[in-house]
Amino acid sequence: MAATQPSYWSDLHPELLGLVLGRLPSLADRVRLRAVCQTWRYNARLQLLPPPLPWLALLDGTFLSIPGGEIHRMPIPDDARYHGSIDNWLLLMQNDGSFSLVNPFSKTMLQLPKLATIWHQLRNADTGNPFFYKLVTPSSLDLSPDSLVAALIMDKHSNITLSICQPPVPNNTLRKYDDEHACDVVFFNGKLYAFISRKLFLVEIAGNHKCKPKISSMRCVIDTIKLSDIAQRSRSSTENYCFELRYYLVESGGRLLLVVRQVGVPFPLPEHSLGEHKRRTIWFNVFEADLTANSCHKWRRVSSLAGQALFVGTYSKSLPATECGSAQEDCIYFTCDYAWEYPDPDPLRDSVF
Repeated sequence: MAATQPSYWSDLHPELLGLVLGRLPSLADRVRLRAVCQTWRYNARLQLLPPPLPWLALLDGTFLSIPGGEIHRMPIPDDARYHGSIDNWLLLMQNDGSFSLVNPFSKTMLQLPKLATIWHQLRNADTGNPFFYKLVTPSSLDLSPDSLVAALIMDKHSNITLSICQPPVPNNTLRKYDDEHACDVVFFNGKLYAFISRKLFLVEIAGNHKCKPKISSMRCVIDTIKLSDIAQRSRSSTENYCFELRYYLVESGGRLLLVVRQVGVPFPLPEHSLGEHKRRTIWFNVFEADLTANSCHKWRRVSSLAGQALFVGTYSKSLPATECGSAQEDCIYFTCDYAWEYPDPDPLRDSVF
């Protein structure tokens, strides 16, 4: 009898490798599989797979993986600071004020304009340095030099600037707002929407990817949402709280949702206590934007997420709960996006059902 030839992992048929990858929704697990050997890394690129589950960006620059709950820290250059992410892309700011989007897995880099410089040129006043940057794109999975990018910039005094650009070309046609309320932006059905001053705006973008795009107008499509419509009594009856409202736009299963969250901190604070660690979500409400042409545009309160799980924070995401391992249907996982100076050891402490 001929001697039995030993088998090697690298000999695994690509079809079988694809079946294994299809059962690994975690991005970290897919990266580990590709690292086994060069053959697996090459064959993995040939597989047609659904997008992996996202990592949740936390304030300290780490990422929480779904569904395993592992904390990951991605290496960044010494001359850069982390300012957020879009799916697999990190938003970095270099010491010279330039911004870039970096894919830490493929090492691809897209150069962005100097957003802070544009901010100061537009303001023409010393309003303080921006501390919050949020980038959104129509499709974050296929970013390229022709991609359209919307940047929301804000300082600690809630001065807001909305910018449209294409990497690396800046567009100096910007719109600025001074707002006492939190705000958010999102692409929905290929259109850019902004929630500012409790109003929903449709941001009209002129031009296309071959011409420099610019904001041509901002049209209010849903008028001011009333505090009486969103408020409800605090669940706490034993403590006095100071409150702030936070608003998040989320595309979820073909719907544009507005999540209203009330964050409270006990008042007065105990001596020597860290107020950021005392904050917590007191209550929340969820509304759907009714944008049908035959109706008066309005917010409609919803009581079900249609089987979705919402991960709400600086960068919000909606996913079918069945794809998220231990995630619960119709559950909101609030990340702690308010403890800038003292990141919380439990980033999902505000998860609610």
